[in-house]
Amino acid sequence: MSDQALTYLDANGVAAVGPAWLDVRRKAARASFADAGFPHRRVEAWRYTDLSRLIAKTDWQPAMPHAGAVLVPEGRSNPFAAITSHKLVFVNGFFRPDLSELEGLPAGVEILPLEAALESGTKFETAFDANGPEAVAPIAALNTACAKDGAVIRLGEGVALDQPVQLIHYTPDGGATASHTRNVIELGAGASMTLLEAQIGWGGAYLVDRLTNLTLGEGASLTHVRIEDEDAQAVHIATVLGDVAAEASYVAGTLAIGGRAGRLQTALRFTGEDAHAESNTAYLLRDQQQLDSTIIADHAVPGCTSGALAKGVLDGEATGVFQGKVIVAPHAQKSDAKQMSNALLLSRDAAMNAKPELEIYADDVQCAHGSTIGELDGDALFYLRSRGIDEQTARRMLISAFLGGVLEQIPHEEARDLLSERAAGWFESRSGGEA
Repeated sequence: MSDQALTYLDANGVAAVGPAWLDVRRKAARASFADAGFPHRRVEAWRYTDLSRLIAKTDWQPAMPHAGAVLVPEGRSNPFAAITSHKLVFVNGFFRPDLSELEGLPAGVEILPLEAALESGTKFETAFDANGPEAVAPIAALNTACAKDGAVIRLGEGVALDQPVQLIHYTPDGGATASHTRNVIELGAGASMTLLEAQIGWGGAYLVDRLTNLTLGEGASLTHVRIEDEDAQAVHIATVLGDVAAEASYVAGTLAIGGRAGRLQTALRFTGEDAHAESNTAYLLRDQQQLDSTIIADHAVPGCTSGALAKGVLDGEATGVFQGKVIVAPHAQKSDAKQMSNALLLSRDAAMNAKPELEIYADDVQCAHGSTIGELDGDALFYLRSRGIDEQTARRMLISAFLGGVLEQIPHEEARDLLSERAAGWFESRSGGEA
């Protein structure tokens, strides 16, 4: 067993609370994580992100509820605030009903915090059984053992939720605190919704671990738009585990700009034919930031399509990581999967690690992957400069066009524009302006 893992679990684990079935799963997850420990570079799927080293030598203490006002620093606010939505707000990993807006939910829609869902007797044991593939299993076990709160969102069969749902996570308190949240999202057959998720923090070093279980019924549709803007000293892990049924669709778009080190990991499994899933990420890093984008698509049935596109802009001594893996089962004919990583280095000291993989056991498939790493196009920069555009503006135009390949694919128009504005703020802060 890992002494490091046991020490962490003893400080941050959850006592036996909630229904008996959850206690059983927590104990099993605790034992599993204690055996595996925090992932390190000797674990192939974590070779570029040594989580064990990142959390070492820190006496992590559980985050506590933050009852006071949440004073968001200028430039770090929730970019989706102006969008009319149903809203759940969590502060330091705990639900804040006074900041949330859940009135007027239509029939067939259930949105409530995890603690309330457990008290109501809602049964979703399978959400706590899901560990995903080997690459994400240690963190899934950690989350099951330690998660104290989260969101439960359920749509009944055929329900189309007109307003988006906002899931907002604020972390205003640092001081070597750790928080774990578990979200459960279930869409019945033919149901559809848009989820706008913001992960925003400040106040120094902290560790956050957020896991979302997705279950999409036949013909269901979920659009998932995220921004990750954690404190520059934070370590953050965001995990999505999803089952996608026949003819269902999951489309995710993420902008990541914060954190000292982070990992955005997604593992999707097709359970029915003619389904589609894609997860696209744009990230902007500077100084010594590191971001690991890991995406796994399991084509367990025939006729499904998947896509992953990651585009990163790296400045200073920043490091980007892309790990993509497509698995096609022997009988999963007519599978179509594409994965691509593109990185733009603005500094000679920046680095990019890309590892796309295809694991194919069928012969009638269309699967492709690729990776590019480069600098700004000198000819394009010269062309813009020759038209009277100053160098700073010209560089910003080229970088914006580069990221547009990801942001323009976000289906929700207003959210897409707001994330583009937040990305523009990153350029301004890089050049000395306001964030």
